[in-house]
Amino acid sequence: MNKIDVARAAQIQINTYSKVEDGKAVRPVTYGKIEPVIGWARGSCLEVLRGAAGPTVVEPGPAGAAVSPVRAGDLADDVAAAVQDAAVSVSDSLTSAEIRELKRRVVEELAKRGRLTANERS
Repeated sequence: MNKIDVARAAQIQINTYSKVEDGKAVRPVTYGKIEPVIGWARGSCLEVLRGAAGPTVVEPGPAGAAVSPVRAGDLADDVAAAVQDAAVSVSDSLTSAEIRELKRRVVEELAKRGRLTANERS
């Protein structure tokens, strides 16, 4: 969709939509009109303005599932936390240093396999 199409579908002025694209302040209700037109979940415009990695998009389909992008670093942190939780739950003998090393090695191995990028490991 071009600017005019989005503005019409959102029932806002093209000048207002241009402000949104330029990152200029508009009323929150304006974002609420635009988000469903472009397939973004409610509140995504404000999240992007606050520095989110990207919008949460609403997938087409019967459930209308929302999908949020992973921020750089989140995936590695989540993997490390999952490894730590799993290690603690299955062993009473691992030291904290051993758990930290296990987390480091799992993240390193995922990077070798191409599952984590340099940004995600930071």
